[in-house]
Amino acid sequence: MPLGRNDPCPCGSGLKYKKCCLGKDLQYHERPDEERSTLAKAFKAMSLENWDEAIDLFKQVVDGVPDRYAVLEAIGACYDGLENYLMAAEYYEKALAICPRARRFDVNYRLGVSRGNAGRPEKAVSAFQECLELADDEAKRRPIVAVLATLKEIEEGSRPPEVFRVHVQLQRAFSDMEEERYESAAARLEALLPADPENPTILYNLGVALTFLKKEDEALKLFQRCVELEPMYAQAWYNLGQIFMIVKRDFSGALHCFEMAATARPDYIGAHHQKGIAFELLGDKEKAVECWEQTLKLDPENKQAKGNIERLSGT
Repeated sequence: MPLGRNDPCPCGSGLKYKKCCLGKDLQYHERPDEERSTLAKAFKAMSLENWDEAIDLFKQVVDGVPDRYAVLEAIGACYDGLENYLMAAEYYEKALAICPRARRFDVNYRLGVSRGNAGRPEKAVSAFQECLELADDEAKRRPIVAVLATLKEIEEGSRPPEVFRVHVQLQRAFSDMEEERYESAAARLEALLPADPENPTILYNLGVALTFLKKEDEALKLFQRCVELEPMYAQAWYNLGQIFMIVKRDFSGALHCFEMAATARPDYIGAHHQKGIAFELLGDKEKAVECWEQTLKLDPENKQAKGNIERLSGT
């Protein structure tokens, strides 16, 4: 099967193919039939994360294609998927040597990420510095400056080397969840925990992924650990409340969690609304209405709060 427009882009960006590299690199329809078929199979295997198969297929055609840099870049992305970061860096370096200027920012960025993940911060710095030189707007420069600052701290010994890998994998997990690839996100986040077991961001997002996978008991423990480490983590309290209310049917426990979420973030509209639901389920309609009135102060057009007040008032 050919690579579909809605498949994950094989470049590893986390975006759909149609929103990323479609039309940028390989012009499939201009290839000989056999070569086009092999490339299509390779990119399809890549989109399915069959990394070894994709690498084998790409290597069959890499020496014959006019835009060789794109295939080299794709092979690098496959090795990145296998977490063989040294090999990924090797192929990104080969791509960088022959790619057009328009691709140098992206290839340098991926090269820097691979080097950083491989524990070579000094080499990662050189790739990100070229990214900085190539960046044509502030939106591109800002994250590169932040990455360079982190790498400097790693080189100086003020931050542990695994910080870089944790940051990269977190961003990839966020992309997985945006694309509703919750199993992939959960696996990525679970792999990060041994390196940073008390990182509230990892714990929280793993809890979110597991909630979508209907593993609420595991998610509950993660959210609880999250608020132990960071007591004012409003979203974690909110998600705890949702599990207590919807799954456990523990309305008192849910109310406590929503109150903590609203305390941590007084403008948290959802927390105030769900407090009202919990009060109603506990039989306290007066306090439920008070919560929904507070919801309307924060969001005057909130249809749920309006509807709930009208329902309880009988109007």
